[in-house]
Amino acid sequence: MTFEFSTPSLPESQYHPDKLINIASQLPDTKIPLPSVDKVLTAIQQGKANQVSKLEWVYCIYAKAEWDRENPNHRWETSHIIWKVAINNSWLQHQLLWHLALYHSGQEEQVLANSLAECFDVFANSELVNNLLTVKIIQALRSNDPGQELAKIACEKSLNRTELINQLRDDLPVWIPAFNEFIEYVTPYFSSIVFPSKQQVDWLLRCLNEMSVEKQVNAVNHLLTNISKEVASNHPQLVEWLRSNYRNGDNWNRLSEQARQKLREWIGAINYADFQKLVDLILNRLHLENWEANQLRKRRKFWADYSNRFERIRILLPQTSLNAIGYQLKGDIDLLENDGSDSTEVCIFDFGEWLVVEFFRGRGSETRLLPNNVKNQQLLFNESKLSVKRIRNQGYDRHDHVYLWQVFCPQWLEQKRIQPNPGTEASQTPTADKLYQRQRKLERWQSDIINLEKEAKAYCEKNGF
Repeated sequence: MTFEFSTPSLPESQYHPDKLINIASQLPDTKIPLPSVDKVLTAIQQGKANQVSKLEWVYCIYAKAEWDRENPNHRWETSHIIWKVAINNSWLQHQLLWHLALYHSGQEEQVLANSLAECFDVFANSELVNNLLTVKIIQALRSNDPGQELAKIACEKSLNRTELINQLRDDLPVWIPAFNEFIEYVTPYFSSIVFPSKQQVDWLLRCLNEMSVEKQVNAVNHLLTNISKEVASNHPQLVEWLRSNYRNGDNWNRLSEQARQKLREWIGAINYADFQKLVDLILNRLHLENWEANQLRKRRKFWADYSNRFERIRILLPQTSLNAIGYQLKGDIDLLENDGSDSTEVCIFDFGEWLVVEFFRGRGSETRLLPNNVKNQQLLFNESKLSVKRIRNQGYDRHDHVYLWQVFCPQWLEQKRIQPNPGTEASQTPTADKLYQRQRKLERWQSDIINLEKEAKAYCEKNGF
């Protein structure tokens, strides 16, 4: 192979370096040997691969495609031995993997020989290198779905896009399209995980946080419409992130109607789970009369039919209950001030237009509805020293928990446009005899609740509430 070099034209100078010319004329003729693929291959075959210079390796990589065309019968075996050398030569690894990433991104098809690209498995299957992140990335780029595979690797390594690029910046050309596109595969990949772990959820949230507004909205829409409520219920940190970022404001309006409905269900499922756990702990830890325990079980079952409506929940416990079960609960839990009322736990539910207050035990033991306005929000969710009497003194509408209350309470809620979850079956109409029994018990409850409200008013006036 002949190489010709043209002599550069230089501007004429008034100075003539005669001494330098005389010295140069006395030197022997010197020819600089140019690298060749054959020389590199011969060195490998002779066990002298460590003597191949970096310049010779660079030339070999660039000239291998032309060499293959001239030596078609030896292109595969020679590419095999080059990759085998790379297993123990980190510099050569870097060169080959860098060009291979460009090759599979469609940016360097003419530089890297097809034989080197297709013989990558010789290198990748070696136990010495098969766990390297760069090797896994190249395998992803070679796959039919690079974006999905890159998302899988990022999840396994718990790296978001920025963190992944920072780790690869010196080893691979991180500007290739796949590293920008894989972010769109984050939620599709996460959605394919049957039982995601907390670490995988944390990875998802870090990925979402670094997305642009448009990509994040698309990702959240996909997430909400492809993840089950059961999976969401196991990861309250995911639901809390979605509630904080998408339940209100412009982002809420950017979601599809299906996604908005799913988010309501997810938030409701998490909050209902707190309510359910509270009931279970009370039943297991406190010494209740049988009728009290039965009432609590019925309430747990009743509110399960409204779990989609639970936007937020606050739990207030008397000191005795807080001592017995408080440390096992998470979320918005506070002490219920002692004002002389019968001991009871109180749950406050945010149902959107209405705030629902549920008294678990004691005389009255009612459900109250208060309009969801700034004043009531401040009192019921932000007031630190809240008591039974202070809540009762707010008035508004209330419903009993006496015999057959589960039949009539849904009608009462429906009047306030509070609907049960889709698919909830209506209760059967009671017989005349049962209605008569309810009426007698209801009259006693109404007398009790009037007296309790009078006590509450007197207490609040006396204490300046």
